Amino acid sequence: MQDDINSPRAYGFEPLLCDEPRILILGTLPGGESLAHQQYYYSSSNRIWRVLCQLTWESPPIDYPQKKAFLARHHIALWDYYESAIRPGSNDTAIRDGRPNDIIAFMIQHPTIKVIAINGFGKYRDFGAQIKKKLATIPALTDVKVLRLPETSGCNQNYGWSDLNKLSAEWRQIFD
Repeated sequence: MQDDINSPRAYGFEPLLCDEPRILILGTLPGGESLAHQQYYYSSSNRIWRVLCQLTWESPPIDYPQKKAFLARHHIALWDYYESAIRPGSNDTAIRDGRPNDIIAFMIQHPTIKVIAINGFGKYRDFGAQIKKKLATIPALTDVKVLRLPETSGCNQNYGWSDLNKLSAEWRQIFD
């Protein structure tokens, strides 16, 4: 717990939006590299860009403007569950005192989103199922699918998800 006292609060990013988003990929909080470079999924160990490119048959984007254009072409928005938290390092299990974003208000403001892809099984357990329950109580949002997907982080490779084809096959449902 001593690390928590000495760790500064980490703040996430504003949602990365496009016109008429249809899919929201929801993570936890940007890791250290992403925060340092002010870019979603900056770390080369995170396989989100490889997965999305495999699903869309596109070449991987090289820089952040290309990544944003890629997301816009496929109507994908990025955001995180936590607005801020105390987290020594980049491991989500180290998150303490997390302050969540208002996901439900965001969904009401963006009614074109019909899929929320929770990036990680543990994240689904921690907050995805709760979001799904809340959406079911709002008539305008009952048709939003909340998907429990395997984590794209490189650390997830140790849990049977090292095969990019297997990982991508699970993620394919975001486009269904």
